[in-house]
Amino acid sequence: MKNLLLFIISIPLISFSQVNCDTVYVEPEYGEYTHTRTRGYWFRANSSFTISAVRAADGDPTTHPRGATATNQSIEIIQFTSLNLFSDTIPLGYNDIIAGLTNPHTSLFHAQNVPLGWVSCNVDIIQDRYYAILGAKNAPLGTSIFNNGGTDMYNATLSSGSGITKLLLNGDSTVFWRAAIQESLADGPGSQGQFFHDGPHSQARIHTLICSGSTDINEITTDKELVKIIDQLGRETKGRTNSPLFYIYNDGTSEKRIIIN
Repeated sequence: MKNLLLFIISIPLISFSQVNCDTVYVEPEYGEYTHTRTRGYWFRANSSFTISAVRAADGDPTTHPRGATATNQSIEIIQFTSLNLFSDTIPLGYNDIIAGLTNPHTSLFHAQNVPLGWVSCNVDIIQDRYYAILGAKNAPLGTSIFNNGGTDMYNATLSSGSGITKLLLNGDSTVFWRAAIQESLADGPGSQGQFFHDGPHSQARIHTLICSGSTDINEITTDKELVKIIDQLGRETKGRTNSPLFYIYNDGTSEKRIIIN
């Protein structure tokens, strides 16, 4: 029986024409949460669409000089897989996580310590499913002890302060909430089940490019080498069939592959 290879490829740098695309910028910066933890936002999709690229927001050079001058970024997109699709609900919160409960998820895209700028991802969003986008700028890994070796995440937060906040995603007014994980995504993909709901405000600012039809994206490839292969639990493996695996490359990008035998 022939093997069927399904794959999603992430490429660190792109240039593009926005003729058929909508660039969604999260609100101007209010503050910066600097920590070896990562923040972002989660939402329930009101329609189906494709996120073609993502980009960490810039920080204010006056109030947050280290974050503003950081040259790299680490971003992950996940789908929560256990939430009720027939009624509105929310992921578990921080207190539930520290009590030992989990929010099962599938990682759809992860860019680790790549140069700042638009990163191609091409993630399909399905109506009524729950997603989270987390990430921020970081210094190159190993560059300075003042940035915790590059693992500090400069999570720039939005300016609305409090209350219910909405984004216009694919033309739909969509409520989005703060999402979090107590890990630095500059170290690698988030641990299974550890992303959580973190309240209605101070969402971290990750910009998205939502495209439909022909996007005219010109991919700029670079030579890269495979570093390791890991499974959904983060365990290193040599590869197997009928199970999703993540191929991690030396340029910080990763590929999700499923070989169906």
